[in-house]
Amino acid sequence: MTIKPANYDLRELRRMADEDESPLDCSAGDEERTAEDFFRLGQREELMKLQTRLLAAGSLPDKPYLSLLPSRYGAEVIVFEWLDFLIEKAGFENTANALSYYEDVGWLSEPACDALQSYMFGFSEIDRFGSDGPNDLDTNDHVLSLVYIARLASL
Repeated sequence: MTIKPANYDLRELRRMADEDESPLDCSAGDEERTAEDFFRLGQREELMKLQTRLLAAGSLPDKPYLSLLPSRYGAEVIVFEWLDFLIEKAGFENTANALSYYEDVGWLSEPACDALQSYMFGFSEIDRFGSDGPNDLDTNDHVLSLVYIARLASL
């Protein structure tokens, strides 16, 4: 059973991600951590910093968190990085479904979702997967998507 982000607010998603993650130990005995583990941990820390900054300013933003894609070059790099991650993990159909779902739960506005889905046409699905094919997105993937949305919204 997968966890649906719509059932949780930002604080609950962060708490769930924190429960699933063991504390980072960068000592020599930590050979079991993969590059993806370090990447995800860095993304979670970034989300916590953004949330802390927003809470210090008075409150979390209203939904949708991302009403329009920023037009700056840096935003486009973030969009491509995010979509590449989603497509690599879940394939085109699941990525399109995830973006639509993020719109349904209020993380994205309709124009932002449409713009992201149009960016997807710039990617190729050929040779992206091994014999397993695409995977479903899990809670950590949704938390990571929320980090990307927060980054884009903060530009």
